Amino acid sequence: MNKYLTFLLIIMASFYTYSNEARISSEDSSFKKTQEIANSFFKSYQVNDVKLSPNGEFIALMQGTGKLSQLVLLNTQTFKKSLIIEDEFDDPISITDFHWIDNTTIILEAYIKGKGKALLLSKLVIDNSEFKRVKNKYLLEDVFLVNTLPYVKDKFIIGKWNEGKTSLYRLDISKKSFGAQLRSKYKLNKRAPNATYWLTNSNGSINVGYGFDESNSKNRVWLKDLKSKRWKVIWEGEEEITFKPVLLSKDNKTLYVLSNEHDDLVALYEYDLVNKTYIKKIYENTNVDLNSAIVSTDKNNLLGVSFIENGFIKRTYFSEIDKILDGALKLVIDESKPYIVDFNLEKTIAIVETSSSTDPGTYNLFKIDTMDLIKFSSKAPWLKKYDLATTKMIKSKSIDGQSIESYLTLPELIDTLPPLIVLPHGGPISVRDTRHFNSHVQFLASLGYAVLQPNYRGSSGYGKNFQDQGLQQWGRIIEDDIQSGINEVVKKGLIDPNKICIYGISYGGYSALISAINRPDIYKCAASYAGVTDLPLLFNNVELTKSERLNKLLTKIVGDPKTELNVLMEYSPVYKAKKITVPIFLAQGDKDTIVDIEHYYRMKKIMDIYGINYESMLLEGEAHGFKYLSSIISFYTKLDLFFRNSLELDAI
Repeated sequence: MNKYLTFLLIIMASFYTYSNEARISSEDSSFKKTQEIANSFFKSYQVNDVKLSPNGEFIALMQGTGKLSQLVLLNTQTFKKSLIIEDEFDDPISITDFHWIDNTTIILEAYIKGKGKALLLSKLVIDNSEFKRVKNKYLLEDVFLVNTLPYVKDKFIIGKWNEGKTSLYRLDISKKSFGAQLRSKYKLNKRAPNATYWLTNSNGSINVGYGFDESNSKNRVWLKDLKSKRWKVIWEGEEEITFKPVLLSKDNKTLYVLSNEHDDLVALYEYDLVNKTYIKKIYENTNVDLNSAIVSTDKNNLLGVSFIENGFIKRTYFSEIDKILDGALKLVIDESKPYIVDFNLEKTIAIVETSSSTDPGTYNLFKIDTMDLIKFSSKAPWLKKYDLATTKMIKSKSIDGQSIESYLTLPELIDTLPPLIVLPHGGPISVRDTRHFNSHVQFLASLGYAVLQPNYRGSSGYGKNFQDQGLQQWGRIIEDDIQSGINEVVKKGLIDPNKICIYGISYGGYSALISAINRPDIYKCAASYAGVTDLPLLFNNVELTKSERLNKLLTKIVGDPKTELNVLMEYSPVYKAKKITVPIFLAQGDKDTIVDIEHYYRMKKIMDIYGINYESMLLEGEAHGFKYLSSIISFYTKLDLFFRNSLELDAI
């Protein structure tokens, strides 16, 4: 489980909007071409999620049209599409998730403008396997779905957040009143500890809760005794230790957990609830952390585990039927990285997704008895007209001998060594890059740039020791790790060593600025979006320090301003700006609450004082990341021009 500040994660989504500080001439043909390419790579996917009905007769697809959210029904026999919901309610909605409750009922999690998060209900009328009509209904605000209870008619479990704690309720959609079912007397865990997360089984029993306990500043796991009905702590530990419950045995004596308490890597264990000890290790990958456990839809069985290895998500199944299905799938499919994303309850039909560095996702229907594989949708079919570039793995040795894994994407169809854009991820702790399709990377590669994504120390997936080595290493060992990847691709003769720039978002933006300051011999330019420029200033941010717990986590990640102020200033770009000798591109959203806009203004002011060559761009309405397609087109069109001018490249 990710234990560190989620607000420091990089959010690589979509972006776009002209600012007063950076105007782009629409009359320039090269600009128009860049804008057109950016629109293709960053517009909303055609399909965002797919799920099978319990009987396998229909697939529900969540898709976007660019302006509207849609839920569409697809018949698995005829492949006829039917629209279920599209801006049906008083205010525009954005569907964030959906769940089949039974063969004719879908619950949607959505964000409704003016109301916030809400649950919606779509009741389907199906006759002789044909969709006839739908009745949509508004259910409740500020709740989310926890368990679909596939074997319980008209009922499912929902959760309601309150200051990090979750209250659970069983909602009965056959009743007229929904709000009344959230009264305190109906709360399923009203005598339970104030846990954040809960394990529930197929009939809705709640016997395990877990989360951070403010009273003793530790993570805790609670178990309800079946006889006394009392809750007791069965595990507690420091926040940096992973101990994630995934399934409770039917006899309530064994808990299956993902843990790294006694090992460097996260593995899957059986945990004895009576003696509070580990029984045995069920599965481990000796090279990487396990990412998650795969649990059946009915919450009764543990199907397998998933992890990221060599840059790609992989899945290992435990039961014989799942192993056979997985093996059969790989025999009939010739595309890379296939994996099952959903089954019907009887496991006679599966939805299979394929993805790679050149494919953001393609969906197939796999009929298991006949071994038929039928492609029915793609996330971004319009990208096929581009020469998408394959991402390869690069291994390097850092300054102290630590092995570092990076991913290099080389542009297709070029005759000379390409310029390199180094793209460090955000975080810097508990985040990582993969070799799966990345819109930012492929967009840059389509313009002729090679792109390097280093998984420096602090990145997740490589064990807690590797991750912890990135703590308080802003501008230090992290940047050494990044440099080792550059050295390796230069040594291999894969890029032009005289044309290298660095660009990043959030921590990646900080890394770009500090790297340009420290290594002007390597970088010809640096670009930062939402980058931290003043490390001590982070501790003035109310969002990052609003609780003692968050303040401690921030101190652990960055350093202590009370005892190490000079160190934090030494590694802050704003206090070292006088040393900048290469062009800088500085950008930020004006609604950013994670990296306060003051970081942007301070960096601009100090560069003005020293007469530094820089360009700036303030994106209106954007927060810590990108919300609007218009923003990303504007931003990347300007960024491409900046790179070309700095590296003395021709226009596309």
